[in-house]
Amino acid sequence: MMSSASSYSVGPGLTRPLYSYAEADRIAGVSKGTSKRWLKGYKYWYSEVEHTQPPVSPNSGHESGVSFVDLIEVVATDKLRSRGFSLRKIRQINEFCQVSLKSNRPLVTETFKFKGRDIFVQISDGYLMNVGRQKGMQAWGEVLDPFLETLDYKDHIASRWWPLGRDEPVVVDPDYGFGVPVIAGTGVRTESIAERVRAKEPVEEIAQDFGVEVYQVKAAIRYEFSEAA
Repeated sequence: MMSSASSYSVGPGLTRPLYSYAEADRIAGVSKGTSKRWLKGYKYWYSEVEHTQPPVSPNSGHESGVSFVDLIEVVATDKLRSRGFSLRKIRQINEFCQVSLKSNRPLVTETFKFKGRDIFVQISDGYLMNVGRQKGMQAWGEVLDPFLETLDYKDHIASRWWPLGRDEPVVVDPDYGFGVPVIAGTGVRTESIAERVRAKEPVEEIAQDFGVEVYQVKAAIRYEFSEAA
């Protein structure tokens, strides 16, 4: 039986800065500058008035960089954006989940994986978030549920991400390889393989040089050229 969500606290190992904002954009597969806007908030001018947009998640982002928890929240936000959710709506969802799940970073908790579905699919048009049952069901079924299945948890907090799914040997682990995407069990960075591919080197030769299998190199290529920006 799972422990109470109120006991879930994100440890310093998962919140320490690991990535630059540019690196987080690349790993998450979002456009340049996105991670910083979503994690730190931003200002813009409209009708000669300066407006301020707060971060999507409170307590996110650091001046010195992006943590693993921040990175996972960027990916989750991008998934919701792909289903038509505005940043304002995602903030409301996050704030509601903070209260409902008793966690200051709810999107990265194991409780969100198992209980978050109820929050999305049972809300009605008259509710605070005004998301609507159908949209919530689609977002969870098509985007969030598959994404959450790619996360490993430790002490109920997301601790590892398999960006292509668990059947593919590419992993992002904050305690391994400095948190950058690597071929699981090898420490070989996917970006290093991408550099060799851009140089037009044969896959078989790359695999031999790094001491890995051809299928592992091909997985790294799929991640770097399909998932990453």
